[in-house]
Amino acid sequence: MGNYLPAKLKVLVVDDEAPARSELRYLLEKTGKVAVVGEAATGPEAIELTRSLEPEALFLDIKMPGQNGFAVAEVLLADEGQPPLIVFATAYDSYALRAFEVSAVDYILKPFQEERIAQTVDRLLALRAGFRQMELATNLQSFLDKVKQQQNVARVPVDTNGRILLLPVESICYAYCRDKDVLVKTKTDEYQVRSTLVELEERLGSRFFRVHKGYLVNMDHVAEVIPWFHGSYLLVLADSNNTEIPVSRRRAPLLREKMGIVL
Repeated sequence: MGNYLPAKLKVLVVDDEAPARSELRYLLEKTGKVAVVGEAATGPEAIELTRSLEPEALFLDIKMPGQNGFAVAEVLLADEGQPPLIVFATAYDSYALRAFEVSAVDYILKPFQEERIAQTVDRLLALRAGFRQMELATNLQSFLDKVKQQQNVARVPVDTNGRILLLPVESICYAYCRDKDVLVKTKTDEYQVRSTLVELEERLGSRFFRVHKGYLVNMDHVAEVIPWFHGSYLLVLADSNNTEIPVSRRRAPLLREKMGIVL
């Protein structure tokens, strides 16, 4: 008898950038275990193609204009029938990756690595063989609920003159560590918060970026990005002091991805 070869995994690739779709498609097909049945550039297109093509798995970019990857996943999980396995493509930082892992949600990092893609495909095939799609869908829904809760945080309690002020998240320009204290800075004022910078990062969500271990920046308040030494950057904020905050070399590639900076 000949060796049994499982059917190729039917995959839909979703990313708003054509070069990213092409690269991912190439790496997936190079495994010899995947049949890419389609590509989508937007959230609505991804939902439509998933419903019509019925792929077994989606490789889904998180950061897309309009309907992002999380929103697409939530719509698909609400559909009747067995949802596809979903792998998020992300440039998120270490905290977000820990959140993925705790929830058993699969992800691949940008820029894509051939070995990681091959490992992910093997894992998806094993999940398919074990009929574990619904279990993974439950894990994913739990993860998305946490993401939504994080995104809905509107105010942060801060200390001021012995009282607790509820500070609107959008007014925070950045947060930073000073000795053992954590402080948040608006355009004109500064307040102390009763949490660590890691805990604050968890609550504030994806609009805030950890530029290095001591600073957390609200990207909505960045006015200018200045190239700096050894491939790093300075962020200039739109506050009253035009505050300059350095980005570590390790965080620079993630910053470029987050802001769409092309070298």
